[in-house]
Amino acid sequence: MNNEPIVGLFFYIENQFMMFSCPLTKAEKYGDFLIYPKGHMDIWDKFFQSRYRVDYDYYPRGRVVYNIISDSYIVYYDKCVEKNIGRVKRMLHGSKVQFERDEHYQCHNCNPFYVV
Repeated sequence: MNNEPIVGLFFYIENQFMMFSCPLTKAEKYGDFLIYPKGHMDIWDKFFQSRYRVDYDYYPRGRVVYNIISDSYIVYYDKCVEKNIGRVKRMLHGSKVQFERDEHYQCHNCNPFYVV
């Protein structure tokens, strides 16, 4: 198992986390944060669109960012993954992690304005 610090984004599909990540050394600087340089839509279109045939925001998703100032991670996530979010923490190998639900990552079940 690789213990190199990472940032990334994920989808939660059929009870599985689909994580796309890069080491901090390859991350993009965004203010006080290091982030994965690609967005959910880019990843979805490349790897999942043809299989699932729904938009990228249909399934629960989230993002792992690294705060340079506090030397800690923040995991932003959809409430639908809350009971399984500990799996993401294990991927971060015991680092300082803060979890925050974020409306930006709402799936079709959680977003009252989602149009199918």
